[in-house]
Amino acid sequence: MSEREAIRLVIASNQPIVRHGLGSILMAHDHLRLIGEAEDGTEAIQLCEMLRPALAIIGTQISDPDSIETTRTIRQRWPDIHVLVLAGPPDLQVAQETLEAGAAGVLSMQLSADELVDAITQAADGRLATASTAALTILRAEHLAKMEDAVRREKTDPAGLPHMLSRHLPKIFPDCQIQARLFPNQDLLTYPSAAHALLSEAAWTWLRDQDKPMCFSPGEKLPWGGEQRGSGCLILGPIHSGGLQATGGIGLALHGTPDDLDEMLPVVQSIASIIASALKKAQDQPGKPAQQSAAQELKMAGRIQAGILPESPPSLRGWDLAARILPARETSGDFYDFIPLMNGKWGIVIADVTDKGLGAAVFMALCSSLIRTYAVQYATLPAFSMSSVNERILSDTRGSMFVTAFYGVLEPESGRLRYVNAGHNPPFVLSAQKGKPVDRLYRTGMALGILNEASWQQKIVKLNRGDVLLLYTDGITEAQNRRGEQFGEKRLQQVIRPAAGRPAKEILEAVLAEVRDFTGGAPAQDDITLVALARKG
Repeated sequence: MSEREAIRLVIASNQPIVRHGLGSILMAHDHLRLIGEAEDGTEAIQLCEMLRPALAIIGTQISDPDSIETTRTIRQRWPDIHVLVLAGPPDLQVAQETLEAGAAGVLSMQLSADELVDAITQAADGRLATASTAALTILRAEHLAKMEDAVRREKTDPAGLPHMLSRHLPKIFPDCQIQARLFPNQDLLTYPSAAHALLSEAAWTWLRDQDKPMCFSPGEKLPWGGEQRGSGCLILGPIHSGGLQATGGIGLALHGTPDDLDEMLPVVQSIASIIASALKKAQDQPGKPAQQSAAQELKMAGRIQAGILPESPPSLRGWDLAARILPARETSGDFYDFIPLMNGKWGIVIADVTDKGLGAAVFMALCSSLIRTYAVQYATLPAFSMSSVNERILSDTRGSMFVTAFYGVLEPESGRLRYVNAGHNPPFVLSAQKGKPVDRLYRTGMALGILNEASWQQKIVKLNRGDVLLLYTDGITEAQNRRGEQFGEKRLQQVIRPAAGRPAKEILEAVLAEVRDFTGGAPAQDDITLVALARKG
């Protein structure tokens, strides 16, 4: 495609507002040309047959056929037409099936306009959209967190490991053949169950002496003999729970060579660490001293972590500020901060590390320090601050953890807030003006610590007298009652809607009281953090 040739697109969604929004974005760019709209899968296929666009954007809500089957049909009939699929709440299985059907990307509905345009350009060039790769990375991390949480909460011993792995690993790698074992020959998982053995005994013997995951590409010579056959990659990871040799190992056979291969090696390492943790937990069960020592270390980490947080919100003329954090365990992956900047400005931060436990607490301390450092360096440029933090996280850490964050620079006198939202829950702006709806400050880029090439759009919102800004983490919206129902954003809006004009501390207490009533004493699944900024009337 030449530089001057516009990318011809069709869009398909059963929601007129989605089609209108996409159309507005596309028409704002000279190199994009919208040539047709469809309401369902059949119309989308007919448009592709008549107009032969370069790319089709399809919403997952379409029917007759659904988005996966529509994607597969378009790609089989017209291989030169690329497809992007817009999804609502992310689902790893659906995303993977859609990519296997031939889509160039599965993108979130909350994608910013710039991210969407970048994804279109990448897809039209025949590349996997990086925003889609990031979405899959996020979903894998979420399933990893659930797996680690299961190890902490459940009584997991070597006999129970196969059941635990069969619940979680296929969700993390739904498109892979998986095998895991404890040495010398205790098989933990073979997925799919009917699949033949993935690794030879020679491969397992070689893996026993390794200390980190390794990947072998098609045609590459294998250290234990032979070469990697077929068109897919092979990833092997050792499990170490003490001693020089590995206690066990994991093998993955991938279909093809995914663009996010570099992201998968740390995931394999994290899984190996979680399994090792389960084995260590089983070994420590009979002996109380080890458990007591671990508990003492966690309590100490919790005290150190609490010392990182501000003792109290700053006192700003014309403003009322309040903040609360309720860790679900001894340590927390949430944090908030108030950062004094030049010329009377203040940096406001709320963030959530997508993991739990001591590792998340250490990562939280690192991220908090980096954000504070670069906030001061780029006092009026939140987007620059986030880019610098992201670069340092990726260069200084090798784990699979990342952090969602909202960071804004407040001008107390004018009420202006320059902000970036790095994949975080959208804060609410409550207006003192009667009848005005609650505004949400949506994401302006992805979470920190995922991609080196990530960027963030900087936006501005004005808080007038009587307005309230409420920041929160997903420990609020994802709080569950005993029936498994979530508190949700809608219920949160109902609680805070009449809050404009009230003291910030009262707003936070009202939200926490409502969450307590909703959960009915059910144990907290995640950390809860709230920050409120109320401009006095």
